Amino acid sequence: GCGSRCGCRCGRQNVRTLALIMCTFTYLLVGAAVFDALESEEETAERRRLEAKSQELKSKYNLSAESYRELEWVVLKLKPHKAGVQWKFAGSFYFAITVITTIG
Repeated sequence: GCGSRCGCRCGRQNVRTLALIMCTFTYLLVGAAVFDALESEEETAERRRLEAKSQELKSKYNLSAESYRELEWVVLKLKPHKAGVQWKFAGSFYFAITVITTIG
C-alpha cells in the first residue's frame, strides 16, 4: 500500500512544483518590468520627436492635415512599420517569456 509516506512525498513535490512556478512567474514579471522601464521611455521620446518633425514638415511644405495623412499612409505602406509603442508592459512580458523559453 501507499501509506502516509506517499502523501508526505506527494505533498513535498507539490510544494516544490508550486515554488518553481512562483519563482518562474516572479522572474518573468521582474524581467518584463525591466524591459518596460528601459525601452518604453525611449520610444515615447522618439514618438515626441517624430510628432514635432511632422508639424515642422506640415508648416514647411504647407501641407493640409489630409494631405499629410495621405503622404504618411503612402510612406507607411512603402516600409513595413509597427504602429504604436512596442515596449508596453504586455509586449515586455511576452518578450521575457520568449527569452526564458529560448535561452532558459
